[in-house]
Formats: sequence, C-alpha cells, structure tokens
Amino acid sequence: MQYARRFLYQSGGVRLTPGELLSTVKFMVQTLAAGEFQRELQRELIYDGLRAAEAKGRKGGRRPAVPAAKTESVRTSYLEGRSIAALARDHGVSRGAIRTAVADLLPEHTAADPVTPAPELSSTCRARWPASSAPPSWSPPSAPRSTRA
Repeated sequence: MQYARRFLYQSGGVRLTPGELLSTVKFMVQTLAAGEFQRELQRELIYDGLRAAEAKGRKGGRRPAVPAAKTESVRTSYLEGRSIAALARDHGVSRGAIRTAVADLLPEHTAADPVTPAPELSSTCRARWPASSAPPSWSPPSAPRSTRA
C-alpha cells in the first residue's frame, strides 16, 4: 500500500485523499487480476484444443517440409553418400529440413541407452599450451599511463 501511495504521490505531484488512493489501488489490482484471468482462460482453451486434436488422432505442430512419402527416399539417398546440400536442392527444401529427415542417421547423433550408465568425466584440466612451456602470463605496464595529452 505504501509503495502505491509513494508512486502515485511522486507521479506528477498529484495529491490524493485516502479514499481516492484506495480506489486507485483497487483499480490497479483488479486490472492485474483481469489480465491474469485472461491468460489462464487462454491457456485452458489451448489445452482443450490440443486434447481434442489428440482425440481425433492429429498431432499439433508444423507439418514437416519433407513429406512422409519422400522421407524414405531422402534417407536412402543420404545413406548412399549424397550430400545434404544436394538432397535439399533436389527436393526444393532447406538443408535444415533434410537434416531433420535424416536426424538419427547423422554422425553426431548418438542414441542414449537407458541401461548403460553415463561415462565418468575426468576432473583433470587440459592446458591449451604444451606441457613443456609455461603458461602465458600477464604483467602490468611498467610505467603508469598519463591521461593528459
């Protein structure tokens, strides 16, 4: 309450009576509550729509750029050695769309096996310079710099 009073007093030098201040604060709180109610209602409507689409057997989201009919031919061409850029040119889509279609075939993709534990990470620090030489050091300037020209 005191923050609202201070804000209202400081904004333009307007002096309010306690009754006017109380009604102004009530208006501010009601406005914030209405916005929160509207967001909550919108969230419920979105979830209802997603559940209805799921009940119909539809999936939300954007359609893939590479249709399901072409995905298999893209995957086989990629496995035969065609580049991602060449496949994108041939099918008229972006390279990102081709990468999405062949995501599990890419070399950096590794499937996580839930049975196998994660490897232990070593806690040693690897230096960026050869072990035989000393690390680069910083030394302050020998004389103080003058700011005058």
